[in-house]
Amino acid sequence: MGPGLCLIVVGAILTFAVRTDATVVDLQVVGVIFMAAGGVVIAHARRGKRTERVVTRVDEPADPSEPVHRTAETVTEREVY
Repeated sequence: MGPGLCLIVVGAILTFAVRTDATVVDLQVVGVIFMAAGGVVIAHARRGKRTERVVTRVDEPADPSEPVHRTAETVTEREVY
């Protein structure tokens, strides 16, 4: 997320603080592009893959007269890129 914030800061400086008339490049447009790219980088960094799975465990006792114990739990996994 650090590079995204850097792009936003540099873009804001170019857009709002730099006042020069460059003949080749419009620095205000470049600043807006940097800010948009920084937003995309931050959005991509916050995105992650989330999966859920149900795990069922069956404990069978050694004595057949005892009941079988079943446990179900939901496991949530999140991968961060």
